[in-house]
Amino acid sequence: MVGIFVDLMNSIQRALISVFDKTGIVDFARQLVDDFHIEILSTGGTARTLQSAGIPIIQVSNFTKSPEMFDGRVKTLHPRIHGGLLMRRDNPQDMADAEKYNILPIDMVVCNLYPFKDVIAKADTDLNAALEMIDIGGPTQIRAAAKSFHDVVVVSNPNRYEEIIKLMHENNGKVPLEIRWQLAQEVFATTSLYDATIANYLGKNMQENSNAVIDKDTHDFPELLIKLYRKVQKCRYGENWEQRGYLYEDTEKSLGLSDLKKLHGKAISFNNWLDIDACMQVLLDFQQDHAEHQICAIFKHTTPNGVAIDYNSQLEATKHAFSTDPLSAFGGIWGFNNKLTAEVAHYIIEEKKVFVEVLLAPEFEPEALKILKTKENMRIVAFGDFLTHRNEIYQQPEIRSVLGGVLVQDYDWKPIIKEWSVKTQRPVSEREKEALIFAYRVSKWAKSNSAAFAKEYETGIYTLGIGAGQQSRVHVVRLAADKAREFGHDLQGSVMGTDSFFPFPDGLEEAVKAGAKAILNPGGSIRDDMVIQKADELNVSLVFCGKRVFRH
Repeated sequence: MVGIFVDLMNSIQRALISVFDKTGIVDFARQLVDDFHIEILSTGGTARTLQSAGIPIIQVSNFTKSPEMFDGRVKTLHPRIHGGLLMRRDNPQDMADAEKYNILPIDMVVCNLYPFKDVIAKADTDLNAALEMIDIGGPTQIRAAAKSFHDVVVVSNPNRYEEIIKLMHENNGKVPLEIRWQLAQEVFATTSLYDATIANYLGKNMQENSNAVIDKDTHDFPELLIKLYRKVQKCRYGENWEQRGYLYEDTEKSLGLSDLKKLHGKAISFNNWLDIDACMQVLLDFQQDHAEHQICAIFKHTTPNGVAIDYNSQLEATKHAFSTDPLSAFGGIWGFNNKLTAEVAHYIIEEKKVFVEVLLAPEFEPEALKILKTKENMRIVAFGDFLTHRNEIYQQPEIRSVLGGVLVQDYDWKPIIKEWSVKTQRPVSEREKEALIFAYRVSKWAKSNSAAFAKEYETGIYTLGIGAGQQSRVHVVRLAADKAREFGHDLQGSVMGTDSFFPFPDGLEEAVKAGAKAILNPGGSIRDDMVIQKADELNVSLVFCGKRVFRH
């Protein structure tokens, strides 16, 4: 048998062209005919397109002596087509069979597939219409050609046409083995994605198109989870210098981080992407209840460093978010829910002179961009109307890698308050309730265990101190309080949110000692009664919301 790296490719004599996306196909086919005298086989709409352009073709039905049938469902599924693709030119028995059955070699296949994904994205597409857009002949052609890449050139991407013609001119009508190998790999990646899209579509739509009762958990989390990702960007390195890192996008996503637009600055790093993800999710979370307000979120190491909502002023929101912990804000990720103003850009760059890794906003005032771009390395990223697509963004599951596999779960994107139950004698005012929910939201996005102190003012709600990632709840409350005091914040009359229940009263006692008047957590401890009793003794409001918000 011929060694796998030996290239015995002959010049291309016969090509089968059958494409749905006809971009560039006329020019490509004309060059195949005019420059290399290649015989073209074609069918259906592609044949009509080429003939109308004056390019000579042979109808596949004439080549196979078999008509199209079943409304075009069967056109190229024939031994003269697939024998011509799968015959091994260096195998005597194959060549004898080809001669016996009058099968001619096909040396090139140019084919792209029915746009199944585009069709099912339309709201009015029903199951029958979707099924008709499942390509059978196309994948069969290109898979057969890819399997025979030693002998057959397979082109499944219109963007390759110019490159293929150039290579043929440089190689006496041939395409080098390494390129044919790449093209074959591209085919199997394409058909894998195509089949995964179909499988996932049928899985998601099985229940609405069937009278059978389907278990929702099995339906949403199938036995075989099929996901494909497309490479978007190479990062300079991964989390650390010795690690390689890339950004891939989910091929099924409707919107994601790869859709953000960098306007200025260095390439976005692996760790930048992690922080951007965390910051964008906080903006998505707060936007649902505060779209009409000004939100500023500052992140460091995927944990909120300061968050502020101001009812009127973006500048005031920025000042309060920054003042939560101005020391840790150095080298942080800053996110805004509205167009960034020049006065905020001036405050960050010219007044405070703080180093910012990434600055995120839907858009930027021209003067703001001018100021920000004075910092050569700072990444400026625009995300447009991203925050208005929360429901679509969270339709895909959250997938996290572990050694040898992945963990899969729903994103934690549903309402943060499952129930509102004041457990103590001290009541909670409406303004305190709003501040408690704000603090609890902030604690959700800090690593567990977490705690966040906040205060409500006439002009907005602001964080005062945030603690995250401690092994005990009492220590994280102390950490949040100590950080607040370090930067001059008065915690008297503040509220606190913490991401899970108090296992003992000591965490609540620390919060009250620091100055908290009301505390929100999910409840659920076997010692809840003891914690509630201590809250009443200390005349502090304790509210259970019934929803834990751990973030590991």
